[in-house]
Amino acid sequence: MAVKLTELAHKLASDFFGEARPRYAVDATLGNGRDALFLARLVCDGGTVFGFDVQSAAVENSRGLLARFVPRADFRPFLAGHEDMEKFLPAHAIGKIGCVFFNLGWLPNSDKSVSTKPETTLAALGASLRVIDPARGYLSAACYRGHAGGASEYEAVLEFFKKNFGENFSRFDASENPVSPVLLAAGFSENNLQKNV
Repeated sequence: MAVKLTELAHKLASDFFGEARPRYAVDATLGNGRDALFLARLVCDGGTVFGFDVQSAAVENSRGLLARFVPRADFRPFLAGHEDMEKFLPAHAIGKIGCVFFNLGWLPNSDKSVSTKPETTLAALGASLRVIDPARGYLSAACYRGHAGGASEYEAVLEFFKKNFGENFSRFDASENPVSPVLLAAGFSENNLQKNV
């Protein structure tokens, strides 16, 4: 049976944090804003969600979605590549980001020539481990193997998770199809983060 990975990603993050919700979160690939909306509901009262995307449509879609459903959310989107997140995040949030979400590929219903790339995705994943809260962090990456470049990007992300988390991460396939999307997720503390970045 096919699994909707975005819903699973949200459930896993909610379960990980429980009542101890994070203060800061990052949506590293805004897309249409569904992850940003989830993160705005996940963070504690007064918490902040930072978002990144290279397409202005993604920033505007996300801003509109949050304004409609969580108008009081502190949402700070940046029209920038996720690999540059350290340049945009405020100093007081560095090392305190509780949750980082990646939903790789391209913006739905848009120009498919604009998509995430292995080299910038790996740089962004590395940056996420430098800004995340080492005492209690959660990293989630939905990978899409069925488009040009998607399989190689997935393999690069999988190697990143293996290098940095060893056996301490989870992998979920959307279906048994060998090119179906895959979710990689790690909830960690200083005890199981190898910090090889």
